[in-house]
Amino acid sequence: MDRDGKSMKYCIILLLRAEAIVAKYNGSGVKATEADPKRDEAGIKEASPAAALPHGARKVALFFLKYVVGIALIVWMVWSGKLDLSVLGTVPAPLLLHALALTAVFTFLGALRILYILRSRGMQAGAWQCFLYNCAGILYSSFLPGGISGDAVRAYLFMKAIPDHRLAILGAMVLDRVLGLVSMVFLGFVAALYMAINVAFIRPYLVFFAAIFIALIGGVALLHFVGGRHRHGEGTAEAFVERAWSRVTRMVASLRIHEYPSRVLTFVVLQSMVIHLLVVALVYICSVHSASGLDFLRVFVATPVGLLVNAIPLSPGGLGIGENAFELLYTMVGGTNGATSFLLARVFMYSPALVGLAYVLKRAVTRTME
Repeated sequence: MDRDGKSMKYCIILLLRAEAIVAKYNGSGVKATEADPKRDEAGIKEASPAAALPHGARKVALFFLKYVVGIALIVWMVWSGKLDLSVLGTVPAPLLLHALALTAVFTFLGALRILYILRSRGMQAGAWQCFLYNCAGILYSSFLPGGISGDAVRAYLFMKAIPDHRLAILGAMVLDRVLGLVSMVFLGFVAALYMAINVAFIRPYLVFFAAIFIALIGGVALLHFVGGRHRHGEGTAEAFVERAWSRVTRMVASLRIHEYPSRVLTFVVLQSMVIHLLVVALVYICSVHSASGLDFLRVFVATPVGLLVNAIPLSPGGLGIGENAFELLYTMVGGTNGATSFLLARVFMYSPALVGLAYVLKRAVTRTME
């Protein structure tokens, strides 16, 4: 609930890459599409995962600056006593097992979610394939700032695996992300609403939750409405406004978001709620170990907002940003050690990136050998 400008840029580039992939498969029975070789060559260079690495003085500086920001925030919090790194070295075996189990379950459920979305539109993929692609997305979004986002990486990989559904895949990634955010904000809003009965200072923040929730729901409804308004085969509009609107509706319609039935959207939202409940459970057990003094409900209120702030792309994976947010949020709901609690939870939440790293390296080695 992530970079919108950069994500849109790379999504467009990914489409160029996908055209090149279709052309590549011409000899294997897949119908090729016409493409400009020069344009495809540029798209291939920028859309590949290797493009996440910086090139040029400006990008190199930005790349390291984001790491400096994240590390500096962590160092400052340790120096000011807000972050206790010793907690990381005293994790008991039961907590380790429970945290890893929770992480494995909600990561795999995330893979099943995107699998269900893809298959509902006739795009065939496997559960393990979706799991590996999700892990690769976590790797890129968490540890490689200044490059492409995790969603763009997933879209790239799916476009290579299913080259004849380029825009539909992009639409599936958008739907997966937005509905995940909808469920997380909704759960946070419900928890905050319950707490507001007895805790007066939380009541003003209900407007914040409600505004985000309404904006997300409105965004999905708008995409559904605009996509459904497009009619294929319409004549070319003459007026500038009509031409612009026609292009917008054609682009939105090509994402095929309006074609998803309500049962699919409902199932995805419910599954996302289960995933976020498991994430809150992970943050909660880490908070208990960090002696935060909060019960599950208060952690439940703080977590959605903290994760939203953590998504601000100022450091790799929001390192330091999320810790500061949780420190403030825990203080607001009557707790302590929010930064320590989230840093410990972060270690587990981003552990699937190791699987993603193994997959990316294996993929690179395999392509090199070919």
